[in-house]
Amino acid sequence: MTVLAFWRAVDERLATGEPVFVVLVVANTRGSPGTLGARALVDARGDMQGTIGGGIMEANVLAQAHEALAQSAYPPRIQRLVHRRTGDADASGLICAGEQTNLSAVLVGAQDADSVAHFVAALEREDESAATLVIDADGLRVSDAAPDFAQPSLRLTNAQGSWQYAEENISRRRLAIVGAGHCGRALARLAANVGYRVDVFDTRADVMADGDWPPDVRCQSPGDYAELAMGLGYAGLTRVVVMTTAVTDDIEALATLATMNCRWLGVMGSRNKIRVIHQALQERGITRAALDRVQGPIGLAMKSDTPAEIAVSIMGELLAHEHEMTARPVDRATTAVY
Repeated sequence: MTVLAFWRAVDERLATGEPVFVVLVVANTRGSPGTLGARALVDARGDMQGTIGGGIMEANVLAQAHEALAQSAYPPRIQRLVHRRTGDADASGLICAGEQTNLSAVLVGAQDADSVAHFVAALEREDESAATLVIDADGLRVSDAAPDFAQPSLRLTNAQGSWQYAEENISRRRLAIVGAGHCGRALARLAANVGYRVDVFDTRADVMADGDWPPDVRCQSPGDYAELAMGLGYAGLTRVVVMTTAVTDDIEALATLATMNCRWLGVMGSRNKIRVIHQALQERGITRAALDRVQGPIGLAMKSDTPAEIAVSIMGELLAHEHEMTARPVDRATTAVY
C-alpha cells in the first residue's frame, strides 16, 4: 500500500466523520517482518487495510484497534516489539528475528481531518509543495517545510522521555519507467504494490491515456525522450528502468538519463543489445563515467519470459539493490532509508 493510498483512505473516512485506527512501523532492525514505512488502518466497521508484518502480532493489533476505537480517547503511542513467542510485554508473539517499533493512534475528524487532508494534498502535488506530517504523544499536525535530504523522509526521534515521528511528503522510494509497453505496465503495477512512487514515460500519448494504470502511477508523454530531464523530478532519489519498444528510443532516453546522476539506471535487453547501446552512447560523446552508471542487462537470473515474470525479475534486482544500499549491522537503528 503506497503512502498516498494509505493517507487517502484515512482522509476519506475522516471526511465522513468516521474515526480511524492507524498503526505505522516507525523503526525496525534487520530480520523484522514489519519494516519502516509499513502501515495499516482499521476503520469503524473493523475492516483492515495494509499490513505491519502479519501473523499473531497483526492479529493482536487488530484486537487493539477494536478496543481503541471503542474508547472515547486514544492518543498516539509507540510500542517496541521484540520478535519472540513469549516473554514480557514486548514480545510480539512471532518467532522471527529482530524487532520493530509501532506507532498507533485513533484519528478523529474533529481534530485530525484538516491536517490529514493537508498532507494528502501535499502528497498529490509532491513536486510543487513540501509538507511534514508530525505525530507525537500530543497528536498529529502538519508543518510546511522543505525536505531535509540529509535525513530519512520517515524518522522517529526519542529523547529525554519524549518521542516524535516525522513523515515527509517527498518519497525516497521512487521508480521511473521509460516505456509503457506490456513489461512497463507489469513493472509499474508491481512497483506501486510494494510502495514505490512510480512515474511512467512514453512518447506514445495514446498508450499513456488508455487508463489501464494503477491509481497512484503518474503517466507522462514527452514529445521526445530528450525531454525526460524536465519531467523527472528528484533524479538523485530515483531508480530508472528503460524498456521502450525500440533500441533507438532506448538510446535517446539513455543519452539524457546517463548524465542526470540517477540513483540507479538500468536498461532491459540482451547483452548484444547493451553493447550496441553503449557504442551508440559513446559515439554521442557520453563519458565513460556516465556509461558505467548504465546497468544492463537487468533483472535476476531466473525464468522471465512473460511481462509478469520480467517485472518480478527486475523488481527483485531493484529490491536487492535497495537492501544493499541501506543494510547495516543489527542494532536499534532502522534498516531502510525512505
